[in-house]
Amino acid sequence: MELEDAEQAYYSQWWRWGYDDQPPLYTWLQLIVNKVLGVSKISFSFLRGLIFSAILLMLYHFGRTCLNSRTEAISAVLILVAIPTFIDFTFRRLSHTALLCLLVVCTYYIIYMLIRKKSLSNYFLLGLAIGVGLLTKYNYTLVLMALVLAVFLNQELRAVFLNRKIILSFLLVGPLLIPHLVWLFGDVAFTDELQTSIGSKTNSRSNSGIPIVTPILSFMLSFLKLMGPLLMLTLALFFFKQIDLKAKKIPEKWLLQLLVSQLIVLVLIFTILDIQKVEARWLMPLVIPFVVLIPNYIKKNLQNKWNRSGFFIFLFVLLFQVLRTPIEKAADISSSVHYGFEEVSDKLRADYGNEKWFLPDVTYAGNIRLLNKERDVFALDDFSLPPDKIEVSNSVLVLKEKNKLKFDGILKDSIISFGKDKENLFFYLLRN
Repeated sequence: MELEDAEQAYYSQWWRWGYDDQPPLYTWLQLIVNKVLGVSKISFSFLRGLIFSAILLMLYHFGRTCLNSRTEAISAVLILVAIPTFIDFTFRRLSHTALLCLLVVCTYYIIYMLIRKKSLSNYFLLGLAIGVGLLTKYNYTLVLMALVLAVFLNQELRAVFLNRKIILSFLLVGPLLIPHLVWLFGDVAFTDELQTSIGSKTNSRSNSGIPIVTPILSFMLSFLKLMGPLLMLTLALFFFKQIDLKAKKIPEKWLLQLLVSQLIVLVLIFTILDIQKVEARWLMPLVIPFVVLIPNYIKKNLQNKWNRSGFFIFLFVLLFQVLRTPIEKAADISSSVHYGFEEVSDKLRADYGNEKWFLPDVTYAGNIRLLNKERDVFALDDFSLPPDKIEVSNSVLVLKEKNKLKFDGILKDSIISFGKDKENLFFYLLRN
């Protein structure tokens, strides 16, 4: 399985208020799907496909209301094909990040409705979106920071967020978020592990590189990796005079100012936290909603042509993503998803059926869980395991390094050169 599918196969064994360095909402949804469809690759693909479809539908709806044009809304959705990271990772791999894309688009649509009508029901929806967004991924705080900055730039947003009815939104966010925050900050050791995990993913505070310059370059590089093809396409259209920056009035000035605010926030966060690396896909939810602005500047005749051909291009790209794994296998392109975990699973079942199973990491544990749906499987790198799950007596521990056991155990067996990375696995038995 892909890494994030393996993570969900593992974490969806239990209801928790959080899972390692991620909030719990996506895994809760996966748990519900698993209850209906069972623990299988179909379950993971179904939820991811459902979210992918919801993003497309919500972006279309948001674009149609903002642009007041069905044609331009369709163009905005089809433009996503020029963001390969969105198609590849959202359709095949992503979990929390894909769900966050959906929540950010929903948030902006609710703000649009609030600008038009400041009703209690819309403020309720805003509070729900914020609470659910924060339970989806911590990156959502960057959206809120951009909104705060944009309030100072745009009068319409000030009218929304300085309205006393906003209290209803805050009252809803609290109950949604407090249980997770109690879990998150309830254990000092866990908080330290969380900070270490996030630091390793961003290489922040590593005392390497040039202050300010390196973080800004890191942001620019990540942004170009994410939006490069779309930016090149836009420049080409501009060169061939298919884009006219003065052709139309911006339909929603607040959205353009929010885009500026989001970019400013990202640059400041990268600089202040000295972030020197980040996966480009992590920026995706923060910029995807703004693609609805692009069709506003494209000439009408090109939009009609693009909508006719872009639809088939979009379908072709999706079909390629469906067939990509078997194509890679047929072409002998090495990938971890081509290697099964049956050998490890068979050994555990045959020789250690009565012991608890601790695997070296979440990827191993998730794949073993998929092959052994009837029992709990544990990962040694899961630092958010509840105390009652950590007890390792009467267990078998599978390690990637020999003689690195922290407990009093006996080396019983091994598997040499396993999987794509040819890893050596060592089986240690622990008794009372």
